[in-house]
Amino acid sequence: MGALFCLESRVKKLIKNYPFAARFVVGCALLLLGVAIYWPGLSGGFFFDDSVNILEPAGVQLKSISRESLLNVWESGVGGPLRRPVSMLTFAANYYLSGFSPFFFKLTNLLIHCGNAVLVYFLSLFLVRAASPSIDRLHSARLIAAVVAALWAFNPIQVTSVLYVVQRMTSLSSMFVLMALILHIWARQRQGWSWANVACYVAAWGVLLPLAVLSKETGILYLLYVAAYEALLRRNFAGGLDRSAKLYLVLLGLACLGLLLYLGLGPGLGLLGGYRDRAFTLTERVLSEFRIIWAYIGLILMPSLPNFGLYHDDFVVSTGMLKPIGTVFAILGLVILGAFAWFARIRAPIVSFGVFWFLVGHSLESTIFPLELMHEHRNYLPSLGIMLVIGAVLTSKRMAEPKFRLLISGGILALFFYFALITHLRADLYGDDFRRTQIEADYRSESVRSQYEAGALRVNMYNQHRAQILAGFADKYFKRVNELDPTYKLGLVGMLQLDCLYDRSARAEVFEELKRRLEDGKWIPFDRTVMHGIAEMANEGTICLSREQIDELFAVAVGNRYTSSEDRSVIRSDYVLYLWLGQKDYVAARNVLAKAVADNEDDVLNRINLLQLSRLQGDKKGALTLLADLQRRRLSRQDRALVQDVINELAAQGVVSNGL
Repeated sequence: MGALFCLESRVKKLIKNYPFAARFVVGCALLLLGVAIYWPGLSGGFFFDDSVNILEPAGVQLKSISRESLLNVWESGVGGPLRRPVSMLTFAANYYLSGFSPFFFKLTNLLIHCGNAVLVYFLSLFLVRAASPSIDRLHSARLIAAVVAALWAFNPIQVTSVLYVVQRMTSLSSMFVLMALILHIWARQRQGWSWANVACYVAAWGVLLPLAVLSKETGILYLLYVAAYEALLRRNFAGGLDRSAKLYLVLLGLACLGLLLYLGLGPGLGLLGGYRDRAFTLTERVLSEFRIIWAYIGLILMPSLPNFGLYHDDFVVSTGMLKPIGTVFAILGLVILGAFAWFARIRAPIVSFGVFWFLVGHSLESTIFPLELMHEHRNYLPSLGIMLVIGAVLTSKRMAEPKFRLLISGGILALFFYFALITHLRADLYGDDFRRTQIEADYRSESVRSQYEAGALRVNMYNQHRAQILAGFADKYFKRVNELDPTYKLGLVGMLQLDCLYDRSARAEVFEELKRRLEDGKWIPFDRTVMHGIAEMANEGTICLSREQIDELFAVAVGNRYTSSEDRSVIRSDYVLYLWLGQKDYVAARNVLAKAVADNEDDVLNRINLLQLSRLQGDKKGALTLLADLQRRRLSRQDRALVQDVINELAAQGVVSNGL
């Protein structure tokens, strides 16, 4: 014990004599440790939503720097209502420099995360000083900020935000939010309207906030983070709310009220219409999220490898206050937590702020909107609130007692190394796709997606090595998928693909079951992937179904009573892919495509494809009619380029003039 006190004394003396050098060395050491911990995970591949957001959009494949190509990138996003163009530009930059190399995409994510750790340090420093203006020594505030930043950066829940490439959208948006908050708080603590303060406000609100929102829509939570700071910490720092804070809180309150009215009464109902495609209702989602919030807190504070995973679709939905019974206790617990945070705002403002920060961070993705129930990356910035609560222990007056200080310091140090160990193990897991999928399938035996992904990877390996044991394991995973979810369809498609790879006829019972699910099962957006996959595999010869069988599958899918007109349009588009490219049946393809156009008047790509088919069949009148219709529409830059290509081809044939 005496040796530990002696070591503590020497460390303090070193920091006192060489403050800047000590901070610089410690900071660099932590950043290097972070890189070392995550390094094994950089060798992993793309997965899940990486494909639709990064690999498939043509705009991401930036080959030259020009105004036209950058505008194509800007418009290429498919995620969120704003399409997240800033994030898409960074993906395109990665492709431009290194192609589709997952290593460099993930390395970029890691560098963003390291930068965010530095930003978290400075933000925490401002927050601690605002919560405790009379803190005895500046280096105490810096120590607390360093502890908060280290615990946040090394927490295992951050792994998917770093090694799951598309979640750069989350970390990039968070980076701009952190920068904007630092500038806003710095200017507010300096007070007044000096040129420096005005520049900070302009940069924070006029530049960084838009960049955050255009990286991912969750950047708008900056407005609520500012409100929490003004109402809790700024009030404590300044001795009350000034006129600017009061005006901001009133205007924000009115804006939130207007948003609620918009969602509840106006056209905003369309945002909630997505529940038609979910396996849960609005009420069930809201009830489930109370339990999910506590599950997140458990993952943050008590991380355990088996509890983590890319997919959490095995989470049991709350269908009522008592179903399961934990729902009512979760609601009661959050009410108590919120009340505690409110009453603690005077005596323990940093604790109060930390709790509200965490809750505010989940106010968008963990409330009423029809998103998937649970994902770990949603805690990237909210988890900072939990770390602030831990850091607040270091502001206790009892820290003056040597034994208490040693106990708390040892506990936090142990927690840090435990976080680092679990993070490293998770990173190592994500460094190899086979290892990740098989272990996560074992950990999450009730997760349909985890089981399917493990089976799909085995199929890909069987394609390469033709080892029967691989196919056997894949079939086992697909059967498990079918047991877990009687509406899931991809597992059956995987089994039919295995039959083809085995050079045997498709199992009749599997085909009939797939046909039944396509005909009677509830239709969800993910099922569009099923039909697209069937069309592509049929064209490639990796699913051995006859033309008649493919026709049957698409016929029952189109006839499913749960499909919308937009769903039917997409299904028919995939059917056209099979008829046109696979069967070379242009007449049938054109007839189906005409129906797809009728199903969805706004789908420009279907009209362009129909125009191309009309041209191929020599229907000049039909081609000109479609061309005139397309030219009256507002088209994206990429769609205009496609139309121009067809015009050029028609001009070469003398059907239209070059000036059209």
